[in-house]
Amino acid sequence: MNDRVSGVVRWFNQAKGYGYIDGDDGREVLVRREAIEGATFLTEGLRVTYVAVNGSGELHAEHVHVAERVRVAE
Repeated sequence: MNDRVSGVVRWFNQAKGYGYIDGDDGREVLVRREAIEGATFLTEGLRVTYVAVNGSGELHAEHVHVAERVRVAE
């Protein structure tokens, strides 16, 4: 199993069920609703942890957990 990575939710579209996380490792990661554990959606600025997996030509997040909310610069 891959190591857990931390990051911040850049955006998440609740209607479509997906969004992107800016990982602390500098990588952009796709996140889908099905990968979120303990919640049904994410909001911009949430700090999360996840397992980054290569699949279907794009890096995506699995086993996503909300860690804390952070302030987003405007």
